[in-house]
Amino acid sequence: MDKVSKYTNSSPEVIVQTYVNPSEELEKVYVSIRNIFPNSKCMQKDNKIYFSTERFDELKKIKEQIKSRATLAVLKKVLYNNQNINATFFLLNKQAAYTGVVAIIEEEEESPLGPIKITIKNQNIEEIIRWFEN
Repeated sequence: MDKVSKYTNSSPEVIVQTYVNPSEELEKVYVSIRNIFPNSKCMQKDNKIYFSTERFDELKKIKEQIKSRATLAVLKKVLYNNQNINATFFLLNKQAAYTGVVAIIEEEEESPLGPIKITIKNQNIEEIIRWFEN
């Protein structure tokens, strides 16, 4: 069973955000997000694009790609290192996302145009992290 409800009693909030640099085309930044989060309803405020959802299945493409590309260990390390009481986050390379590839990065500087930041908020962060493993 691949449902997060198996691991947690409440729906997590998933927040995705990135900045649009002056050198970037706005539509290409939207494409980067939609390639990883196809059902996203993005909003823009100033130079920031973001969306929020309680549909945890939005992370399914990330889960599938990290398992197939053996990057689960990196994601787990990042999620645990960035964990606080009720939230954690990880970063994706924006340029890789434009091509539909999930590339987990540990530092913002690893993505020359800035990362896509995915924040997961829930009371049961430990269980959500385990969801990525199963």
